[in-house]
Amino acid sequence: MNILLVDDDDAGRAMLALTLRQAGLQVAAASSGEQALGLLKNLRYDVMITDAKMLPMNGFALAAAAKSLQPKLRVVMISAVCDDRDLECTDIEKCFPKPVAAEELFAWIARPERKVGTRARH
Repeated sequence: MNILLVDDDDAGRAMLALTLRQAGLQVAAASSGEQALGLLKNLRYDVMITDAKMLPMNGFALAAAAKSLQPKLRVVMISAVCDDRDLECTDIEKCFPKPVAAEELFAWIARPERKVGTRARH
């Protein structure tokens, strides 16, 4: 499984990437939304894990742009300030608190079902 990890916190990104790799996952890491979009234009990912609060592009804007590039991409957010209630009308399937519990994240990644029908469509 190919994972794209996006977080502007260098230490947090490095620790989570290492944890994911130790679990046998293929991980690419980006430090910004712009860098992540560049990676998404060139490679296919199964899951994108993104921080919520980043500048200049936050995790919500990144998720919308990422889904336009790769509609089948599953998106999960990690955040110290957001939770699942903040995901209404988005393409983000789940929000985990920071620091994320690796076991919970692995269980979510392994789950095949997806949140359906919550994104407002026009």
